Amino acid sequence: MEDAGWRLEPISGADRDMVEVIGLPPHQEAFAGSLDEVFRRLNEPGAVGSEQGFAVVEPDGEVVGFFVLREGLRRPPWAPPGTVTLHNFRVRPGFQGRGVGRRCIKLLETWFARERPVQPQLMLAVNSQNEPAIAAYRKIGFVDTGRRFEEEPAPKLIFAKPLV
Repeated sequence: MEDAGWRLEPISGADRDMVEVIGLPPHQEAFAGSLDEVFRRLNEPGAVGSEQGFAVVEPDGEVVGFFVLREGLRRPPWAPPGTVTLHNFRVRPGFQGRGVGRRCIKLLETWFARERPVQPQLMLAVNSQNEPAIAAYRKIGFVDTGRRFEEEPAPKLIFAKPLV
């Protein structure tokens, strides 16, 4: 898989228009979380340094993915201290199933090596009813920790990806 020209671009709460192109079908939007909520959080004063959005940009400059990392005081209750958590991961329809998620994680591993070299793992919580996402996360190297977080409308499965 060739990754030349693919990049992660950090975005702020003011960059919503950059990722608006990643409109998801309603059934996927329900799992990924609304962009309204994502950008409300990114614009909160406490987000600086603890919550960061990233656009996934393909070689032609097209934004094909988006996710948020949280750490420190912004990490969720299911994440142990010292971890970074992945949230609101979206891949643009038309690019799903084409290796964008895998490329994203490779780019993220490079980012971790540079920006968080002592970080032990990346974690995420996935809705237990979101079978396509569960399969995709497993395929790109995430492992089910066996831990669960009770949340409506369904429990979340806690996954981790050791970073080396």
